[in-house]
Amino acid sequence: MRRREIFEEQESFIEPEKEEQHGGKKNWDAMRNAPRTIDTGSTAESKFIDVGVKFLKFFTVAFTFLIVLAMAVISKGTLLFMTSQIHPNVTRPYCNKKIEENQEFQVKLPYEERATWIWFIIFAYMVPELGTFIRSVRIVCFKSWKYPSYWEFCWLFLTETLPAIGSGLLVFLVFPQLDVIKSAMLTNTVCFIPAFVTFFSRNPHSLNSTLRMLLDILAILGQASAFIVWPLVTADPVLYYAIPISLLFISFGWWENFVSEKSPITFISNLATNKKEFQNKTYFMYCFLAPWKCLMFFVTAFSTISLREQDVGPHLGGINISLDDAIASGFGTVIETSIWTALTVWLLNVMCTYLCYAFGKFACKIMIQTFSFALPVNLVVPVLLTGLIALCGNYRRDECVYVDVIPEYLFFNMPSLYNLNKFISHQYSWIWLIWLLSQAWITLHIWSNNNEKLASTEKLFFRPMYDAFLIDQSVALNRRKVEDVPTPTNPEKDREETPLEMNKDKITRIYACGTMWHETKEEMVEFLKSILRMDEDQCAHRIVRNYLQYNLPNYYEFETHILFDDAYVRKSQEDQDPHVNQYVLDLIESVNEAAEKVHKTNVRIKPPVIYPTPYGGRLVWTLPGKTKMIAHLKDKAKIRPKKRWSQVMYMYYLLGHKIMENDQLTPDRALTISENTYLLALDGDIDFQPHAVHLLVDYMKKNKTLGAACGRIHPIGSGALAWYQIFEYAVGHWLQKATEHVIGCVLCSPGCFSLFRAKALMDDNVMAKYTTVSEEARHYVQYDQGEDRWLCTLLLQRGYRVEYSAASDAYTHCPEGFNEFYNQRRRWMPSTTANILDLLTDYEHIVKINDNISKPYIMYQMVLMIGTAIGPGTIFLMLVGAFVAAFKLDQWTSFIWNIVPILIFVVVCATCKSDTQLFFAGVISAVYGLIMMAVLIGIFMQINDDGWLAPSSLFFFCVGLEFIITAIMHPQEFYCLKYGVIYYVTVPSMYMLLVIYSIFNMNNVSWGTREVTVVAQPPSAQKGVKKDESKTETKSPEKPEKKHKVYSFFGNNKDNAGSFEFSFAGLFKIFCCTHQKDGEENQMLKNIQTSLLQLQQKLDQIERNQYTPDLSEQVRPSVRKTTTHIEGSKASRASSIRMSTAFPMRQSLEDVEEDHDDDSIMTPSDDVQENSWFYDGELIRSEVSYLDRKEETFWYELIEKYLHPIDDSHKKDKIAKDLKDLRDKMVITFFMINALFVLVVFLLTLQKEILHVNWPIDPKVNFTYYLDQNEIYVQKTYLELEPIGFVFLVFFAILMVVQFFAMLIHRFGTYSQIMANTILDWDPFKSADIENLTEEQILEQDPVKIFKKLMKLQGINDGDNDESEAPVDRRNTVHTLLLNTKNKKPVIDDLEKAFSVRMDRILNADDDENSKKNAEKNLPVPRKTLLAIGKRRETVQRRKSQMPQFTNIPAHFNNLDIDDSNMGTTFNEPPIEESQS
Repeated sequence: MRRREIFEEQESFIEPEKEEQHGGKKNWDAMRNAPRTIDTGSTAESKFIDVGVKFLKFFTVAFTFLIVLAMAVISKGTLLFMTSQIHPNVTRPYCNKKIEENQEFQVKLPYEERATWIWFIIFAYMVPELGTFIRSVRIVCFKSWKYPSYWEFCWLFLTETLPAIGSGLLVFLVFPQLDVIKSAMLTNTVCFIPAFVTFFSRNPHSLNSTLRMLLDILAILGQASAFIVWPLVTADPVLYYAIPISLLFISFGWWENFVSEKSPITFISNLATNKKEFQNKTYFMYCFLAPWKCLMFFVTAFSTISLREQDVGPHLGGINISLDDAIASGFGTVIETSIWTALTVWLLNVMCTYLCYAFGKFACKIMIQTFSFALPVNLVVPVLLTGLIALCGNYRRDECVYVDVIPEYLFFNMPSLYNLNKFISHQYSWIWLIWLLSQAWITLHIWSNNNEKLASTEKLFFRPMYDAFLIDQSVALNRRKVEDVPTPTNPEKDREETPLEMNKDKITRIYACGTMWHETKEEMVEFLKSILRMDEDQCAHRIVRNYLQYNLPNYYEFETHILFDDAYVRKSQEDQDPHVNQYVLDLIESVNEAAEKVHKTNVRIKPPVIYPTPYGGRLVWTLPGKTKMIAHLKDKAKIRPKKRWSQVMYMYYLLGHKIMENDQLTPDRALTISENTYLLALDGDIDFQPHAVHLLVDYMKKNKTLGAACGRIHPIGSGALAWYQIFEYAVGHWLQKATEHVIGCVLCSPGCFSLFRAKALMDDNVMAKYTTVSEEARHYVQYDQGEDRWLCTLLLQRGYRVEYSAASDAYTHCPEGFNEFYNQRRRWMPSTTANILDLLTDYEHIVKINDNISKPYIMYQMVLMIGTAIGPGTIFLMLVGAFVAAFKLDQWTSFIWNIVPILIFVVVCATCKSDTQLFFAGVISAVYGLIMMAVLIGIFMQINDDGWLAPSSLFFFCVGLEFIITAIMHPQEFYCLKYGVIYYVTVPSMYMLLVIYSIFNMNNVSWGTREVTVVAQPPSAQKGVKKDESKTETKSPEKPEKKHKVYSFFGNNKDNAGSFEFSFAGLFKIFCCTHQKDGEENQMLKNIQTSLLQLQQKLDQIERNQYTPDLSEQVRPSVRKTTTHIEGSKASRASSIRMSTAFPMRQSLEDVEEDHDDDSIMTPSDDVQENSWFYDGELIRSEVSYLDRKEETFWYELIEKYLHPIDDSHKKDKIAKDLKDLRDKMVITFFMINALFVLVVFLLTLQKEILHVNWPIDPKVNFTYYLDQNEIYVQKTYLELEPIGFVFLVFFAILMVVQFFAMLIHRFGTYSQIMANTILDWDPFKSADIENLTEEQILEQDPVKIFKKLMKLQGINDGDNDESEAPVDRRNTVHTLLLNTKNKKPVIDDLEKAFSVRMDRILNADDDENSKKNAEKNLPVPRKTLLAIGKRRETVQRRKSQMPQFTNIPAHFNNLDIDDSNMGTTFNEPPIEESQS
């Protein structure tokens, strides 16, 4: 029988006073105290925001649809308008309203006007090629790439040259010969080569292959018919060769996108494999091909026009059109035309073409391409034809109808038809319908969302840019065809790895690794609530995947590890039997409290399983969702403390031991697992939602080179300093992190909420280098003061990218006290500076190895570093100028008033202790806070004197406007803007005093010692201990000092104590309200009594365990991983082994025979000793188990090599001297830089009349009128600026502009991420009525959300519904309380069991009418959804029964049902079994 059961049976006998604590209450005390909880942090998100996001998604879908459709129609319409003006023999009606209304006129465009339109068509073609060239040069300059082979360049050269020639023939030879209706129809016939390639790439053995190939043939014939239809209709001999050649050449540009790996033709399948991914070497080829295409297009245009007429000159000026050349004009009026008409049409064409491409790409990124991309692309030509027919019809009836919009002499090439009815009934309208349908069939792949969310341009499109003339066909044919093709594997590997194992390896695995030390209980609860929400979310995903056999793309496995630093306390340094401290006990108590808050009902999670370990101990909880939460309790006497070493500890355990030391994994499997395994680094007070983690995982899946990703950190706290940090964090994330993300890499992924890729951490010079022990003074600053930033620096130096996701919100507690805040920043600032300097000094190597860091980004960081270095000097000069403006002081007086407190603080920092420095910093900060309000008035006065357009005035207003616009771009965080006032008044403190304090105290680091945490003892006890020690050290102990009786009479007696005491030089003492003092003997007696009581409790426990029933009948053969149960705090090794055989795991008989060897690596070690902390607090209810020999050996080896306690106290003096020398160097450097900067700028300010720069904007004008001379003198006075200050102002202004535009780009990326992860509960192609939906359609909406409702613990147990918020007349509190006391049923604390019980209740309610009504009333989801779930489950069970049984699948992969799945099987280790009695 387990110790937990023993304890529960004897609970009332052992500790009756704790009955209430363990959940038992008398009936008379059944009333509940349910305090109302207020949602904070991540749970405070309003439902209004969620609904608003869905409305925003709906608006985005509709708006994108309209933009893609409208822009494509305008783009193609403006193209046809431009080509309508270049034919040499075109005449059209001319509006006679401004000439003579009784006559009709016709106009013929002169040569110069047509030349203008020809040049603008050429420029329109060059715009996307220029974009391709710029993009290619950027990739080649800032990314890594390889030279292409000769054949690769030849293929791409041919593929890009032919479309350039074809486009020239189409727009300069074909379109001018046709009317706009025929030209628009012809744009649907550029798919011949893709249709031909698709037919030969089709797999004849696939599903419905015959029908598909038949449709391919029809599509080929439909596209080929365009070669002869228009030439036959128009009887133009030029079109007989121009149309086939142009259409074939253009369609040749997209053939590569339609080759398939499924093709039976080996050449095509191999070609598809090689073309599967877009490589950077393609950009290298486009650096030459983009200009070459422009040249070929120009040559084609020049040749085509030259064959038809003479040379085309660069006529781009004004043009005169004389009506003397018009038919029957009768007038000699000359009409002046302008180039602006052609320029406006060209700009409209270029912008609309690009917007169609950009919004089409945006639709594919956020997974709305069905409605917002595929549909509008296929509707472009029908809508265009409808509009052209309407325009031409109106123009035919009245040529003056568009005179206010279009010049009288310009219009489209008119068709013979101008009525929609005649167009529909005309003889060749049906052939266009064939072309449209054939194009729709060839581009059928654009209707499916086979790409990943937020995929890059290279993954969405085959070519980097778009076609300038055929934008709708370009984006459709260029959209990548994503096919699910099984990757060919090595036959030798197939014999070792089954498909099931390979699929398991690709599952996303997330290890949440939190570090704790001295967190408060409230902070622990917030952390545990986040973990329990992840547990619930993972359980929902697992149930959907296993219960319904749904392949969820975002399925993941989850496990939590808590690294608890300094978890033990001792009575003395030599105590070998420590106890866990109060913080660990708070953690244990907080688990149930957090579970109740998350699940909103009474939840009792099973006590953790105890593991004694080489580093201290381990507690393992099984959470309601069946995920594991493991707390590693670190003993300072056994393992190295601090956060960095905790990170090393879990990195080597989770990645080194579980992956690299797993004998079942081949190298390829280990690589696959490491690519899909992530470490979620957390702080012990973090608060987040599962959605935030999913967003970070999406970033990781999107980019394989991403090493780490961090979320948006929101500080939580109260008070002025917390408000300051709210605004500081907001601005830092809005501008700084967003800019780093856009133009380079994020330099620091904070350890409070970041996701790291296992493969990146396991790379060379990352994990191994992270274990470096600080030996030099610089190491203590860079390695130990900011471990998170250093880890990111190591990743960047290995070429990995670090990104920032603004939509992944996490909340953490921030320092609320002044001293705590200053000490925190005192650690951060030197570490940040050291790591950035490390990057800047090694920039050549980093730029070479890291594709995401460029030299411009390095320059950006250099500017920031310079700004940080001279920040105090800049603030000082600002204060000097503000004093001059606000208090009307002269420059020197203002300088002295500001320099005195700074010098005082510098002297204090150089001579006094840290507490004194903080005191002076607080006082000076408070004074400066008051002065800053006067400074604000001074700033406005300065603005009034210098003018609104002065540089300082512009900078002030631009910065304020930037903050306001940035806050508007972050609507959920707009509230942060109000704390900008606190941020403003603390500028001198944070950017001047704090920097000075950090630099002067950068030598203040913690030392590694072997001292352990000792529990505090009363002073008398400490004296007694010292006295005993002195007695043992000396052979003849001294006799106690005798006191004179007079002294005793006056109260100088150690046995007397009083509340008031008066003394005179020790001669006498007067005691008031005296009482007997506990002497040393009394205190020793109390200590002995306490020890005897503890010993008595342990003896009582051993005595109670003797009444345990004999378990010999339940003994099974020993197994690999044993579970040992302790009968006492010091149970013998033999009894432990005997008890361990009572609870074996499932195992084959072959394994049983192998495990009789005591030296097996899977058996417990003889070195593990039991400890008294097993019985501390709630741990007395827990089971005790042991690590297997292999893992224990790993821990011993890891501790010995990397984590043994460091005792560097012997070299403390040397390191302290080195740190002091480093501090002195930095102080001198920092002081000299700022002193020189302040001195130069201040002296230039004093000599501004001599050395200055005149500000040319808004000078002051003075008018002087001299009466005697009758003259007016005008004198302009320019604002005089000192040069250096103006240069720095310009640099900072440029920096702010860069950050602002980077913020806009990042906000668009964040908006795309939010839209991509927002699911609308409707589909425009399906009925909104749930009764008309099939079971697949119902469950595909959001199965995880449905199952979360079905498995929730709230309501599954009788009487646990919360009625506190219900109306008074509807509350049944008394009935519920009494029912709970009467019905003592087992409480369901398991989410899977809750799901099973709820489904059984719903399905079994059909027999009883009353129960059926109650079940219908309390259904968490619609009944048809439940029926769909049941049908789906029946289908799954039927498929399982028909599946063949595989005998070569490992045992731990057989547990696919929800009842058997657990975290242990997923993470490649045997599960920790539930103990059985």
